[in-house]
Amino acid sequence: MEEVTSFQVHDSGNALCSIDVHPTKPYVLAGCGRHIKLWDWYQGWNCLKTFEEQSRAITELKFNPEETNSFASTSWDNTVKVWSLDSPKSKYTLSGHLSCVHCLDFFTCDGQQYLISGSRDKTAKIWDLQKEECVHTLEHESAVIFVRSHANLPVLVTGTWDCAVHVWSSTDFRLKTILQLGPGSGVAGFACLMGSGRFAVAHEKGVSIIQIPDEEEQSGCGNGSNENSISATD
Repeated sequence: MEEVTSFQVHDSGNALCSIDVHPTKPYVLAGCGRHIKLWDWYQGWNCLKTFEEQSRAITELKFNPEETNSFASTSWDNTVKVWSLDSPKSKYTLSGHLSCVHCLDFFTCDGQQYLISGSRDKTAKIWDLQKEECVHTLEHESAVIFVRSHANLPVLVTGTWDCAVHVWSSTDFRLKTILQLGPGSGVAGFACLMGSGRFAVAHEKGVSIIQIPDEEEQSGCGNGSNENSISATD
């Protein structure tokens, strides 16, 4: 393996906070401090646009998989912003969290798109992107630092600072189960295993694989269980 290229993403001394790759175009979003930049690797990693409306540091960026000309960002300013690639100004702001918003993900249910965000205020919020408002709040015992919609099943997964994984239905937002992965500094990341009901959870002690039954694939929601059947292995 060898390095293909490298370049300076931002002029400031801030660490790079988040990146995301466009699903169809040669674009990479990079967030550093309060600034978001859009890069085109077909044009020699030319910076196409800078987005600077967030008042505090960016925490996560994600392209919208359904409307690929838009993306969303979360920030230490307690908000989620939705942007168009055509404008340096955000389309709208989703406000309601009481502390830093750490993470987000898009998901679709019955043909309607939603966004889930996780915050240091110990909640994850479900946002209706048509109404541009919060329609449900998922309560936790600790700061929510990772959220994901399962790629194959109608399930939302949230990870907290106290190293707990919560599994929720994305149809009615009911809590299915909580898996405690042991003491540590919290969940560090999620990854769905495509084509199955499994997903991987990274945490301080290692990586755990969580199995969710396949029968829920029949529903019309996902990224797009039976409580007693959900299990985890290290």
